[in-house]
Amino acid sequence: MTIVSMMMCGLAMGLVFDVYRVASHRFTVARWLLPALDVVYWAAATLGVFRILLASNEGEVRMYVFLGLGIGITGYFGIFSSWVVKLSSKFFDFLKALFRFLWKLFNTLVLVPFLWIVRLIAKIIDIFFIVTAALLLWTGKLLFKPFVAMGIRIWPKLLPVRRKFEPMVRAYGRMRERARQIRDIFKKKP
Repeated sequence: MTIVSMMMCGLAMGLVFDVYRVASHRFTVARWLLPALDVVYWAAATLGVFRILLASNEGEVRMYVFLGLGIGITGYFGIFSSWVVKLSSKFFDFLKALFRFLWKLFNTLVLVPFLWIVRLIAKIIDIFFIVTAALLLWTGKLLFKPFVAMGIRIWPKLLPVRRKFEPMVRAYGRMRERARQIRDIFKKKP
């Protein structure tokens, strides 16, 4: 019973290894990740074998356990491996085609209408903003129209005051230009 269960474990290990190998090639797993996935595979295989070994003969590890595993793995790779590789390749191709179809379906039925609705709402908000801004500007023009005539009369009378502040405005402009030059000098240094 133990030899038969170990042979079945060997067959299962070979099957899972072939499917894992085809999947890692089909889905282009990064090369640096393959050793970690190999360790996970062998750890899972070891735990599975010992779990079945515990159930079949209370965990006794004898030579015939390794013999059964070897016969199962060798028999699998000799008889079933090429069929499983072809079948799993077709299965993964089918999965890729199915996912591609589901993505296109999701894109067509959900994503495109959602983006269309979002763009429509954005355009409506944009139009609302433009209309509101135009109304506010028109209202502001109407409200400030009386002040325009008053401003035209006051502006020439402010000329002496503007002339008094002119040296300070020029000094501020020179100081700002000098600060910009200093900043540019420090930016150029490595």
